[in-house]
Amino acid sequence: MDLFRVMENRRSIRRSKPEPVARDYLNKILEAGRLAPSGGNRQPWYFIVVRGFETKRALSIGANN
Repeated sequence: MDLFRVMENRRSIRRSKPEPVARDYLNKILEAGRLAPSGGNRQPWYFIVVRGFETKRALSIGANN
């Protein structure tokens, strides 16, 4: 699928499935983020992967304060 078709057909996700993301998909997603361009190739980002339900819930509750 070409880039413009992907951009035209994208959609926002408000809820996710309860099943965890497969590790190989997660690695591909992280690699795509790592390879994304940045100003001056500084690559100033950090990625934090949270897989535990209780940790996700605690972060979600903390975000609502």
